[in-house]
Amino acid sequence: MSKSLSEAEPCPGRILLDAGGGFAVGVLGGSVFHFIKGSYNSPHGARFTGGMQALRMNAPLVGGSLAVWGGIFSTFNCAAVYVRQKEDPWNSIFSGAATGGLLAGRRGLRAAGRSALFGGAILALIEGMGIVANRVLAAQAEQNRPAIHDPSSAAIANRLQAAQLDLPQVDDPILFAGVTNRVVDYPDLAAAVADRVHAAHQNQSPVDDPAFAAGGGDFKGSGDGPFGKKVEETK
Repeated sequence: MSKSLSEAEPCPGRILLDAGGGFAVGVLGGSVFHFIKGSYNSPHGARFTGGMQALRMNAPLVGGSLAVWGGIFSTFNCAAVYVRQKEDPWNSIFSGAATGGLLAGRRGLRAAGRSALFGGAILALIEGMGIVANRVLAAQAEQNRPAIHDPSSAAIANRLQAAQLDLPQVDDPILFAGVTNRVVDYPDLAAAVADRVHAAHQNQSPVDDPAFAAGGGDFKGSGDGPFGKKVEETK
């Protein structure tokens, strides 16, 4: 589920973060707004002076108001998270309504109720837009995601097929029975080796390994098994 826009930091650090962010936004936005307004209302020749005077008088007030609103909002949000033990858009909606009602409480219950409804509606709109935007972005990312081949199936099969095509004739690496240039017809090399080992254990008598023989002697084995017969034939 989508998280609230005010949940970038855990409580209670988000209270200070939102209060400071609200003050910075209020000062910057209020400076631009009141400078333009003061310049427009000042007489010709004193527009810059009038704009700067309006900026110094009103911009800090706007910053302070937004700082108070952000701090109270984050306090209610942290309280809702603590009580409900989860973070979702409902915490932000409740916090917006509670903040609006608290700040307008000195004007009476009716004004506090209207302000609470307005604050809750604004936060519900913001959270709803955030959820819709996240879903749209997720859908676009899913459509643009490149196809990923499974390395345990298709990629390995392709590599084994390419290796088989490049090297169709191989020596038997298991039995060293003197039979060379056997064609590997198995697509899976590991299965082919396992089959040869199993066949050797079932049908072949114990043999001496020529790799460890001092003089590299001939293959010594029984002629009863199928591999023994092939060795005798090669001799």
